[in-house]
Amino acid sequence: MAALDEAIIDAVSSENPVTVRGAYYRLVSMGAIEKTEAGYKTVSRRLVLLRQAGLVPYEWITDGTRLIRTPRTFSGPGAALRHAADSYRRSIWQDEDSAVIVCIEKDALTGVISPVTDGYDVELATLRGYSSETFAHSLARSAAAHARRGKTIFLYQLGDHDPSGVDAWRDIRRKVTAFTPDSAIEFSRLAVNTEQIESFALPTRPTKTTDSRSASFVGESVEVDALPPTILRGLVERAILRHLDRDRLDRVLRQERDDLRKLRELADDWEAGEQS
Repeated sequence: MAALDEAIIDAVSSENPVTVRGAYYRLVSMGAIEKTEAGYKTVSRRLVLLRQAGLVPYEWITDGTRLIRTPRTFSGPGAALRHAADSYRRSIWQDEDSAVIVCIEKDALTGVISPVTDGYDVELATLRGYSSETFAHSLARSAAAHARRGKTIFLYQLGDHDPSGVDAWRDIRRKVTAFTPDSAIEFSRLAVNTEQIESFALPTRPTKTTDSRSASFVGESVEVDALPPTILRGLVERAILRHLDRDRLDRVLRQERDDLRKLRELADDWEAGEQS
């Protein structure tokens, strides 16, 4: 197991944060593990042991499928002001002509993609395969709110290249368009596509013939997790930057720094008053 552990550490050190499945696919592409269910379970077990041994930091492995909800409370007004100062972000899209929404097929990708979407103040929506009518309506309402401010909405998606993954993307486009017929929305699938499968030599699996949509699907299937996290984040970042004016962004960030300085001074003064 020493050689496998070394390969795992190497893979996750260069590609993090990453899901367990994403790490497994990276190891498959390196030839370090067989592409089997047993291989996946082995990687999952070794990652538990490596984290427990302190050889892999826990924050390198992300699990977007499970959340801890913690109520937000403060010890006093000073602490609340400090939190406001520390969390303050100035909107970088308010003067742009467009708005960007990124959709991912799986919860597990949240921790992989959110560092990019959070950094650029972009909405991140998890579809979970075929989205419910309720979720599609919520997504459409968000798009419509941008449209009312005169913006063109660019909705990007990352999902599996398989019959259901491709059809789920068609389904969400149909639902959102039906809910917001007057909104200018441009849909684009960032991953996975056949060009990426060939370019990155992604591990494939036979397309399930039991899938009722397989008859119209050509080729083998690939999970979006098979793309390295750095590639996924790069795809998202480049898509976002296509819609941002860099000079305007620099001005917004300069104003944000000035705002932060003032907020922190206010928090300092309030906390000093509480202690006196």
